Amino acid sequence: MRRAFRTFLRFALSPLGTLFYTVALAVMLLIAGADVHDKRFWLPVVIFLGVSMAYDISAYVAQRRRGLTSGQVADAVVDRLWPTQEEEAAG
Repeated sequence: MRRAFRTFLRFALSPLGTLFYTVALAVMLLIAGADVHDKRFWLPVVIFLGVSMAYDISAYVAQRRRGLTSGQVADAVVDRLWPTQEEEAAG
């Protein structure tokens, strides 16, 4: 289960994940009945994409400064959120 979660997390933290979530937001707005030609459709999509890209860029810069790969970052996040039984017993 940890391996599947780690794989999902790598995708979720990547720029591809940001694009996927932006498309998912647009689809949800369309399902809710938003008009593609209305500003109220594009405003949340653009805001979400802009904020997500800003976070992705800052995280990428911090990751590269420390010399980490995306796999190492995902492993660190998983270990912090979901410690192994040995770590729980020791901590």
